Amino acid sequence: MLRGILTLRCPGCRRGPLFTGVLDMPERCPVCGLYYEREHGYFVGAMAISYAIAVALVAVLFFGILALTHWSLEWVLLVAGVAFLPLAPLCLRYARAVWIHLDRRIDPHDPKDR
Repeated sequence: MLRGILTLRCPGCRRGPLFTGVLDMPERCPVCGLYYEREHGYFVGAMAISYAIAVALVAVLFFGILALTHWSLEWVLLVAGVAFLPLAPLCLRYARAVWIHLDRRIDPHDPKDR
């Protein structure tokens, strides 16, 4: 499962890509046909995972910059926030990958898959 998450692959076959663009997901896996979004609002849970990843990354950036520069906290927070912006799409991609892999591990069967 960890390899599938890290390589952003389908939780069913682990060969099909989860994303076709930076943030675009196909409706189904192009290899095995597994539906990625089981229902409307399916990836709302991924938002919580994305938030946790983002907080962790900003904290690492914040404390790293603070240790290296000894700037005021306001400047460190501003620089850490700006440095995080290019990483935001990665947070979303990996949060969705974690969500779909965990969900399919817990409940592998879906009526749409038939």
